[in-house]
Amino acid sequence: MYTRLSHPNDKKGAKLTVEELESISSSFDESILSSLCGLSPASASLPWLFSVVNVLTTAHSAVRSLIYELKLDGGDSLLSWYLDNSLKVLDVCNRMSSKIERLCLHHLERRMMMNLLGSGGNPSKEDIHQARDLLADSEREGMADIEELIRDLATSIVTSAMRRKDLPVDRVVRRAVQAVNFLTAFIAGVIYSALCSSSRAIACVYVPEEFPWGDSVRAIESTIVVESRHGEETDKKTRVLEELNDVEARGRHVLEAIDEVVASGGDEEVVGRLREAAVGLEKATEQLLKGLYHLRDGVDELFLTVTRIRKEMVNEFRVSLWKGSLPEKPLKPSRNN
Repeated sequence: MYTRLSHPNDKKGAKLTVEELESISSSFDESILSSLCGLSPASASLPWLFSVVNVLTTAHSAVRSLIYELKLDGGDSLLSWYLDNSLKVLDVCNRMSSKIERLCLHHLERRMMMNLLGSGGNPSKEDIHQARDLLADSEREGMADIEELIRDLATSIVTSAMRRKDLPVDRVVRRAVQAVNFLTAFIAGVIYSALCSSSRAIACVYVPEEFPWGDSVRAIESTIVVESRHGEETDKKTRVLEELNDVEARGRHVLEAIDEVVASGGDEEVVGRLREAAVGLEKATEQLLKGLYHLRDGVDELFLTVTRIRKEMVNEFRVSLWKGSLPEKPLKPSRNN
């Protein structure tokens, strides 16, 4: 995503001129813009969400490359600031992984039940009752928890304005971290909203004008958010995932078939339609689970990437402290030794 700039004298950190630092910052922005340009979907799907997470992971890795290329001089102040911000990113990742895991368990149980209904023989009353209960439980939960984390991440970015005492090289890194965290907050809102069936619109994340890729973020938002008017009010909802739409539609067919079986007293032809509907739902659920597992792996990789950066920064800081505590010249051995 981010390509290291080559300099004639291989300058580092404070040795770079203001123009060179501005070029590095612009290059970072352009790399984000380039990655976002191909992300506007016709509709939301699990493969698309996985691609979005990959872009985010690459962006965080690019921050790491930037940090080590510039060899920061900000010391513990910049380190503390990054660790605090990145911890919020890890919290958001954990919440997303938890949501995906709950969805996987919920739909895995459904798939097992549909496999039972779709097999040969007439389903028992107990199986039909259990299937109805599972289909009635749509695993809908509020977004207040993740929205609070996203707002906290976005707010912390806004309030952590560039510090006047920062060296130019440190300001470049702060700006890059801010850019990636804005992107993280937005994409986390997109993912979590898409996973919540019939959810309301994603948490609003305002991208400052200084970031040239803000229009790309708004373009993605306009694609995945549906607006409908009710009188003078406008209702905004995030598009439900294609895979969830398919599973929910097939689930309604199964419920209708169950009602027909109960009403008919177990007519063989009606039971056959139930089996057919159950098989269709089982296949759709299997496809959904495959995508959810893939997305979960992507979120886990993002979490591990940020965790590695945090550890490397702490270790680098410890090494610099250790080197700073050593004398500039080695002590001469005593003649008495």
